[in-house]
Amino acid sequence: MQPSEYTGSEWKELAKELTPRQLRNALKRSYRAEAKKALGIARKYLGTSGLQVQGNKSDWDKGIRSHIYSRGGGFMITVKAHRANLKGQGEKSMHENRKGFKKPVLMWAEEGTKERQRGGKKIRIKHGIYGTHRSGKTQYWTETIRKDGIPTGQMGAYGFLERATPEMFQTVEHDLGTEVGVAVEKVAKKCGFV
Repeated sequence: MQPSEYTGSEWKELAKELTPRQLRNALKRSYRAEAKKALGIARKYLGTSGLQVQGNKSDWDKGIRSHIYSRGGGFMITVKAHRANLKGQGEKSMHENRKGFKKPVLMWAEEGTKERQRGGKKIRIKHGIYGTHRSGKTQYWTETIRKDGIPTGQMGAYGFLERATPEMFQTVEHDLGTEVGVAVEKVAKKCGFV
């Protein structure tokens, strides 16, 4: 009997023959296959988001990553920075922060940024004389205010990943069962059960 013809009872019998590690690896294989499809969808939405890309577009595509959970099950598509230090790679889609980690610019493009400014500082303003110090110096009534700097603008939220999410969910719901079956079948063939 071919695995494509299996019913629930045959799958249960096969699952009893496989070790937990083999089953976990089969699940991870199916999650990787689905994550690859979801990455393609997210990159398609990035391309149609209107975000202007300078240089090589593949550098920006690398900013969208998939993460397969090591325990439990599932995966995540994200534009958030990972903690691995990517120093020396020189990708244009990355920005190095103070701690030496590099963050994808897509992280800010997805959610947008707050209004920022350059060169703001606190200044003290003298308002008037209110007396003299015993040393003879004139004392002024002062007020400290914040002088705004030059506004450098803000990045609007492009929301490409948010718009891609419904289509990614739909693809995963439709294809994950098939992918798990194929992955388990591969493991069973490798172990000689099929």
